[in-house]
Amino acid sequence: MNAPFRIHAPVVSPSGRDRIAWHPRGVVAVDEDGRILFRGDEDDLPESLTALPAISCGDVLLPGMIDAHVHLPQFDCRGKFGATLMEWLDRFIYPEEMRFAQETVARDTARRFYHALLEAGTTTAMVYGSVHERATHIAFEEAERAGLRIILGNVLMDRGAPAALLLSTKEALVASERLIETWHRKTPLLSYAITPRFAPTCTPELLRGAGALAAKHDTWVQTHINETSGEIARVRELFPESAHYTGVYREAGLLGDRTVLGHNIHTDDEQMEVLREHNCAVAHCPDSNLFLGSGRFPLERHEQYGIRTALGSDVGAGTTLSMLHVMRTMSYVQGRSLHPFLPLFHATLGGAEALGLANETGSLEVGKSADMITVHVERQFCRGKTLQDLSDVEIASVLVYRTPETVVRRVWIRGKEAGSA
Repeated sequence: MNAPFRIHAPVVSPSGRDRIAWHPRGVVAVDEDGRILFRGDEDDLPESLTALPAISCGDVLLPGMIDAHVHLPQFDCRGKFGATLMEWLDRFIYPEEMRFAQETVARDTARRFYHALLEAGTTTAMVYGSVHERATHIAFEEAERAGLRIILGNVLMDRGAPAALLLSTKEALVASERLIETWHRKTPLLSYAITPRFAPTCTPELLRGAGALAAKHDTWVQTHINETSGEIARVRELFPESAHYTGVYREAGLLGDRTVLGHNIHTDDEQMEVLREHNCAVAHCPDSNLFLGSGRFPLERHEQYGIRTALGSDVGAGTTLSMLHVMRTMSYVQGRSLHPFLPLFHATLGGAEALGLANETGSLEVGKSADMITVHVERQFCRGKTLQDLSDVEIASVLVYRTPETVVRRVWIRGKEAGSA
């Protein structure tokens, strides 16, 4: 069903890092523009909204998942094991991305990728494309067709990778600007991200040009930082005049409140202070970090510095697009069981805050876009409780720690159900 409607279901909505709204017998009403009119208990639904077409659902309704770091061209590389990040790129990723020079490959992969995002319950994603301008056009076209909320950019590289994947600095920036002019904010759901792959594959000239382009067109910026010790050593060799990895991006004008940096595992206080000064966000990718053995993400230090932190699948180093899985893995990486409110927050409202979209999505609040999913949960609980008997901590624990990856039943973005005409 598409907007307008009301859906009666158990409702969960994060309202902060340490709290959620939990309505065991809840209802969400959506207007004709796909905006939330009401969220609360059934008994409190205003009389004026009872005429809306109704859906009755036993599955749990919650905000759509947000994936803040994912690589479209790597979708078919999940599970490709490489001993280190750099070896993995050379052996598997670069040869795969070369195939995106073929339009048929770019189109087929994009369609399957977006379909898989929807199946996983992801309604918003920040996506790395390939270096190919045409393939990135296709990725935007298929995102528009799928109806997802997508921030996307073509990857920029002018050194340190196979020749087939390199463009000159000028060619790379001109291609990005053409894509920006065509796609950035073309619809309310589509935006552009300037996307240097990472410092080892970019000359200082390319990084500075990327920073200027982001400022000129008010786009997002996404790149990688401090993921592995080998990568960091390479940055020191290539940028000896910079104090640290973060300084490379600062000097290029790439740091700001719309910058989302992937990983940031091997960092220090000086770099954290720079990120705080520039109000940057970080995408934590725990499944990828475990798969490649990159290290333990310093969650507490990011919290201490007030760094906005989202979760990312980082497919293809990540093994799945399911943010339900990534939420659990966030806890495993820390080596302790996190309070369930925290992973749930980072996969929804925290992700929206990191992307600067918290006024639009990430929670089921009145006035926000109706980006929602229903998730089937088991009905047998400790001490014979029913679903409606669970506390807010208990329902969050079920969602984070007991829910399989294949239980997303329905998805809405701006009040339109995925798969509907």
